[in-house]
Amino acid sequence: MAEGEAGAERRANELIDSGGEGRGDAVEGFVLNAVMDNMSSNVYITDPKTDRILFMNQKMKEDFGIEHPEGAVCWQILQKDLRERCLFCPIDELSRPDAPSVIQWEEENALTGRTYTNYDSLITWLDGSLVHLQQSIDTTDWKTANIDELTDMMTRRAGKSALRATLNKAAEENRIVSVCLYDINHLKNVNDRYGHAEGDRLIRTVSRAASKAFRKDDFGFRLSGDEFVGVIHADAAETKRRIDDALAELAAVSRTQAYPYLVGFCYGIVEVLPGSDLTSTEIIARADQRMYDQKRRFHIEENERRARTEKPHVSDVEDFEYDKDSLLDALEKSTDDYLYVCNMKTGVFRYPKTMVEEFGLPGQVIENAAAIWGAKVHESDKRVFLESNQEIADGRTTSHCVEYRAINRRGEWVWLRCRGHLILDSAGAPELFAGIITNLGKKEKIDHLTGLLSKYEYEEEINRRIADDPGRRFGIMELGIDDLRHVNDLHDRTFGDEVIRITAQKIQSLLPPGASVYRLDGDEFGVILENADREALYRFYGVIDESCQSMQEFDGKRFYCALSAGCACYPEDAETYLDLAKYSGYSLEYAKSHGKRRCVCFTQDILDERARELKLVEHLRSSVENGFAGFSLCYQPQIDMRNASVTGAEALARFTCDGLGAVSPIEFIPLLEKTGLIIPVGMWVLKTAATQCRAWTELKPDFVMSVNLSYRQIDSDSLVPFIEEVLHLSGLSPKNLVIEMTESYFVSEDKPVKAVFDQIRNLGVRVAMDDFGTGYSALGMLKKSPADIVKIDRAFVAGIQASTFDATFIKFVVELCHDVGIEVCLEGVETDGELEVVSSMGLDYIQGFLFGRPYPPDEFCHRFLS
Repeated sequence: MAEGEAGAERRANELIDSGGEGRGDAVEGFVLNAVMDNMSSNVYITDPKTDRILFMNQKMKEDFGIEHPEGAVCWQILQKDLRERCLFCPIDELSRPDAPSVIQWEEENALTGRTYTNYDSLITWLDGSLVHLQQSIDTTDWKTANIDELTDMMTRRAGKSALRATLNKAAEENRIVSVCLYDINHLKNVNDRYGHAEGDRLIRTVSRAASKAFRKDDFGFRLSGDEFVGVIHADAAETKRRIDDALAELAAVSRTQAYPYLVGFCYGIVEVLPGSDLTSTEIIARADQRMYDQKRRFHIEENERRARTEKPHVSDVEDFEYDKDSLLDALEKSTDDYLYVCNMKTGVFRYPKTMVEEFGLPGQVIENAAAIWGAKVHESDKRVFLESNQEIADGRTTSHCVEYRAINRRGEWVWLRCRGHLILDSAGAPELFAGIITNLGKKEKIDHLTGLLSKYEYEEEINRRIADDPGRRFGIMELGIDDLRHVNDLHDRTFGDEVIRITAQKIQSLLPPGASVYRLDGDEFGVILENADREALYRFYGVIDESCQSMQEFDGKRFYCALSAGCACYPEDAETYLDLAKYSGYSLEYAKSHGKRRCVCFTQDILDERARELKLVEHLRSSVENGFAGFSLCYQPQIDMRNASVTGAEALARFTCDGLGAVSPIEFIPLLEKTGLIIPVGMWVLKTAATQCRAWTELKPDFVMSVNLSYRQIDSDSLVPFIEEVLHLSGLSPKNLVIEMTESYFVSEDKPVKAVFDQIRNLGVRVAMDDFGTGYSALGMLKKSPADIVKIDRAFVAGIQASTFDATFIKFVVELCHDVGIEVCLEGVETDGELEVVSSMGLDYIQGFLFGRPYPPDEFCHRFLS
């Protein structure tokens, strides 16, 4: 083996083993080696001076068929028939003082025949030396599956994925991105007149021209047949300038190459600012709307040009042809009023289907209409109704306008305004009578807050579908905003209404073809999806959920708004509106009570659980009325990390009843909040826990009791006086009591909420922010938070042994809290391994099953205080 090769191989071994400079470095080198060997991409390291390989991971060895590459020159074994370093090697560029830290480039490897995206950098290795690191990702299969053959642009699926990644990266780097959707003009006409081969030529020409607007990191993809999306790292003004330049060049090309038609496209641009809450789907939808605005102007201008240059052809009215049989149907569908027609020679009336359904008429065509319809007119209005109709029948007047009440199929009296006009034949006899009946008593169709159709229209549409085509399937989805009360509490109900409006717009923008959305009660929406099974409902919910994953902002205020959904399918789950609405509502409640932010389709189990819920509510009410029989408290120890001793406990409510046995808090706490029973039960918990703590302070004077408060309790004006009364009656010192509330209340801008916290602290009682990190975790808020203690949620502990993020998050929170005088408790520590990881993070307290589960008072005292 040559000296250089042997030296490189020896150095490679030293690099991997960290040169034997201590067990810690060796372990670090071993771990890094193992990590690289398990990566799905190719990784290798070379000496930038000699190009000799110092390390190659197992994946790359297998791909290139090399067993022992260490010491070999990279370009001799990784390329084909080369006599010197690859011309495209980025090492020289990386060595410049102003070089970027990472260079990305694409390679068609002659040895493997595969396409790779390479990421090259110069890094300091474990022994302090400078080495060249390359990570290569095989994109051959990706390009085959994700590149449009006609245009060489990304496909819709690949492009939307790349757009999402670009938006995330731009947000991290605080960069502006503009998304441009462009649509080729007259492609259908070209295909129809000149053939699809010419249409393909037009597509290629336009896609190449538009791509000239792209710079580094910009890209485009084909959204559909004649629609494309460009993603440009520039503001809207710069993007527009580039696109307009591309259009001008395209126009010049079309003139010089003598296209037999105009070549061009219309476009719409959306500028995405850092921190925007818009999803990729919403951005494309907005760009599409702006593109359509331009397309509409284009067609209008085109028609105006034709009007100026082409002489219009005018024919007699008699020459105008149309399907008279379809005329009435078209008119009926274009109005909310009822159109009627009467053949005055026969006395036969034709009414629209909507009127037949609303008023329970025997059919659309009725021979004895005067008697049948007249029977539905209110007795007090019948005279004016009959007199007006008789004047028409006698030919004494040709116009008709009368208001009266008629009874609908639900037994409701509805005010109607009937207007009509009589046509006489050549002999002056009545021939045709037609007009409009306006339903003055119909409930409002539009919800004024959201602009959506109302819940009455939701019911009517479902009933119409069932009546018109009983065998035609459809699905309904009831959507509810999760924890809207948090938004109301953080800001106010006016802002909460804005959140409802914004959410309505978002749902409407994401509807698939044939679907419609309605505003139901409160924060709930109803969606009807055409021919939808459960899979289709789940897919649609996935689109909605994706659009709600990030924080949103309105009027300078940030909020988080997730949605839960309950679904039912017709006719599988139910065959009437009432049952469908009931089952979708039950399913939504199930989704909210089982974790929220989820979609649940109706099953028999949900009905069974609903029955159990009703029974449980009865038991809870009975318990409250009978001195809280069945309720008890258990206590979970909290450990002081300074001396590993028990410093206090968290009081946790438990409930047992004869009919249902022991009931989980996950099940009964939401029901207490929903029914308002949490107020008396919460008072009982606080009073019982304080009394117990006072007894335990006889054994351990500094023992601290933590008690959770519900959002319903903090809204009560009697809360602070009650805490003061409990302290007085129990004899417990305020310093021995901690009140816990979820973090949403600590970011609230609601002054009354902040005043409550101030009042509690003025009593000498400390306040803890519970579940930190699960919803509103703006770390900056800790600097001005009224909390004395922050409790980090157990979600950050479960994977901490493998999660760098979780560990970093906890350490950062601890440091930030300590800087502003806040203590930190970590919940959910269950294993020795988790304890080992967090023990050096400077935590003040720890709580979890590793130290003890919640115990009844006697057992707790025996284990920790005796």
